[in-house]
Amino acid sequence: MIKICGIRDAITASAAVAAGATALGLVFADSPRRVTARQAAEIVAQLPDDIERIGVFRRADLDAVPAILEAVDLDALQVHRAEDLPSVLHGREVIPGVRVEFVSELRHCRVLVDSPFGEGSGVPWNFEDARRYASGKRIILAGGLTPENVGEAIGHTRPYGVDVSSGVESTRGVKDIGLIKAFIQAAREALDKVNRIGAAK
Repeated sequence: MIKICGIRDAITASAAVAAGATALGLVFADSPRRVTARQAAEIVAQLPDDIERIGVFRRADLDAVPAILEAVDLDALQVHRAEDLPSVLHGREVIPGVRVEFVSELRHCRVLVDSPFGEGSGVPWNFEDARRYASGKRIILAGGLTPENVGEAIGHTRPYGVDVSSGVESTRGVKDIGLIKAFIQAAREALDKVNRIGAAK
């Protein structure tokens, strides 16, 4: 899984998909990357069926989820600061966003492991901790990833997938298509290498 988060327009979404992204994140929480339900619906409407559409929320935003789902066809809900949520909410998979030390306590199918400095901080952290705490879990690695460090981070942690937002931006909230392409290429090469090593064992 390679997820580009904080997509705000259809042009960037199309470029990410063309470059090889397998999932896009649409942020409904308070953020410079926030989209309205209408904007998100316009983006989602032009996506291929095999691209996963993930809505990004905080616990405080959950009351708005039913109305958003009426307008936007989301596949999963990524929720930060909501470790106690069930695995499914409103018929969608819940992907909790947590600090790495809490991963082993969760029973969700997939867990997004973010920086200890907080979601969206863009600050790199000790990615090796993810492998130590999350053995056997389907983790999505996030927090401070860039085209330059994603390959090394994948090599250390062997995650199910990776998630990037600020690491592919020219300015805060503004995606750079060149950086998106570079990130996806580096992530794909590293994930393929990890999968080959796993298959050879």
